[in-house]
Amino acid sequence: MRGRTSMRHVLVVAPQCASMERLTRLEEAAADLFAVLSDVSVGACRPGLPPGSSALVTGDGLTSAEITATVHTAAAYAAEHGAVLVLAFLGHGFVPGQAATLHFMGADSVEDVRHGSVNVSELLTRALDHPGIPGVLGIIDTCHAAGALPAAQDLTAGTRLGQSRLSLLMGSSLSQAAVDLAFSRGLTTLLRRGLLTAGRKLTLADLGHALRRELVGQNITAFDYAGAASEPLWIARNASARMALLGGLTGPLAHEELTESLGRVDPPVPVPTPGASLQSVLQCRKDVLGRAPSEERDRAVRALDGAIIAIHTVTFIRGWIGGKLTTEAMRHALHTMLAADRRVPGASVSITDVGIIDELAFNHPESETDGLRSIARFVALLGQACGMSLDDPALEDWGQRIEAPALVNDARRHAATRTDGQRMSLVVSLHASLAGEWPETLDAWLLMDGALLEHEQFTNESADRRGAEDAVERAVLWADEHARTLKLPLKRLDIAIPSSLLLEWRPEEAGAALLLGVRFDVRLHWSNRLNPDAVLRSIEGTLAERWETISECGDGAPVDWLAHEELADPQTLRSQLRNGRYARGIGLTQHPGTDARLMETLLAYTPVLLWPHTAGGFPKERHGCLEASWWAMPGVLTRAYRNRWRGEEAGDLADLRAVWDDQDWLRFCRHFRSTPPPAPTADEGTA
Repeated sequence: MRGRTSMRHVLVVAPQCASMERLTRLEEAAADLFAVLSDVSVGACRPGLPPGSSALVTGDGLTSAEITATVHTAAAYAAEHGAVLVLAFLGHGFVPGQAATLHFMGADSVEDVRHGSVNVSELLTRALDHPGIPGVLGIIDTCHAAGALPAAQDLTAGTRLGQSRLSLLMGSSLSQAAVDLAFSRGLTTLLRRGLLTAGRKLTLADLGHALRRELVGQNITAFDYAGAASEPLWIARNASARMALLGGLTGPLAHEELTESLGRVDPPVPVPTPGASLQSVLQCRKDVLGRAPSEERDRAVRALDGAIIAIHTVTFIRGWIGGKLTTEAMRHALHTMLAADRRVPGASVSITDVGIIDELAFNHPESETDGLRSIARFVALLGQACGMSLDDPALEDWGQRIEAPALVNDARRHAATRTDGQRMSLVVSLHASLAGEWPETLDAWLLMDGALLEHEQFTNESADRRGAEDAVERAVLWADEHARTLKLPLKRLDIAIPSSLLLEWRPEEAGAALLLGVRFDVRLHWSNRLNPDAVLRSIEGTLAERWETISECGDGAPVDWLAHEELADPQTLRSQLRNGRYARGIGLTQHPGTDARLMETLLAYTPVLLWPHTAGGFPKERHGCLEASWWAMPGVLTRAYRNRWRGEEAGDLADLRAVWDDQDWLRFCRHFRSTPPPAPTADEGTA
């Protein structure tokens, strides 16, 4: 009986409703959720319908009657196998009139009309009535999702008289709309990533708490009814907990390599158990060294050395950084370190101390005999990101323990040098432009550590592109003089441009002797944020919140891609922007031509705008390059341009342009507007 009750079935239902606005991300969100719930190592569910029928039920033409029949079939099938039934409903929903019951909408449904829709509470209650089902777990991503909750008297009545278990995770409150499938997409991301603070299985409470922190504007509701004396329903296995091997301090790559290499030693050596101590691993290494010399023995020793380094390093990180350690700091340090070496993180790397050290120790380039150089650089950058002193003697002690004192010292110098390279930046703005034309003056600010160091204006003698590029080069020479005086490198150039000029000008390709993009990491910004109108000012807070959402993205690219047909009607587009439909970065699959008004409309609502600058556009099949490189944006664009200029492999990224108004830029714009210009001196008045 235990084997029967541990089985899990999943059914994901996601219909499009003909009478409602089409949900462009519905099929994608449903497929991703189904995939993670079906993953043996995560959701551990089997398809919830008999062989020959797909348990991912989505798309057009799916009527309410068909949805009801499909769920009844899934419930009977789960009862036959004694399986917990996991039901996910994604799409449109409504609560009729003053009622508090969620009605799920199929292709033939009409809002506020009960007939032709699916009563979710009733559907869940009927599924619970099957004697063979130990429990039902519902995931609801619709407007008014909390209306899916059955009445108490319905749960305690029926065939089983309340001896059942129902757990519900709902993405919105009873009176609340849901936006862009954010709940189900966020849940999928969490399930793949796992939670460091949870146990081996993720419960409603774990995920509800985590989602409430990550989703803004939707009230996540969790409900758990335990009428039977069964164990609590869990949603998925915890990917973070699954990473923990060898006392929780090494990851799956270490386990895989240890299993493979120790099994090849003659005779084979037992793999240390997941709970093994460091002493056990050291003893295992001693046993391996007792075997006759061979390539197999050397590989096993290297694997054990990697595990020992990982254990020492994770232990050191937790003791040294302690409560200052954050996921954001780990992601930043990892991506900074990899970007310097032109590497990308592994597709499955977990952003935890265990996951990252596992990746660096066991997935290093073939040119390195081990991952020590990368590990040392990561730890130094991580300490720097968390505010730790790189002169701390604890770093030297750790370097001695992993037998790499020189590499640790090199890493400390590397981190310090990198900091110097980021201290200064030059901002050049064309916000004095009238009606989007080339301005007669360009403003330049030299910043050090984010604070204003110097300000100067440069004239555009010919009031055209050539004059503007000449003014930018004069600003660079001016900034270089100051940088040399301070003995600090100047590597970053931020250029703020009006909408119309964004579509025709590529400032990184300016430069008489050397392209600006060769010398500097050039970032483009929207100059209207320096002198915003009343509308822009009114949504500045929302824009900052959207940047936070974008910056915290851990998987993939937080970009909503818009095709030509979605931009054709300006009124419809503006309405969708006003109601919060596109709450992330926005990407255009086609070049906007000369439509500066479109650029202004989009940039008002997003801090990140991407568009192609080639005739072929940027269709869906090319979006994967951004998914893999999002962590390195926007600097990766400049590197892609450089590769193309040099005739090297540049990839699809080189065909993209980007306005990147991140938190630093938004802060600079606020400071610029709040600081009055200095009063002219007598000398300035006669100049």
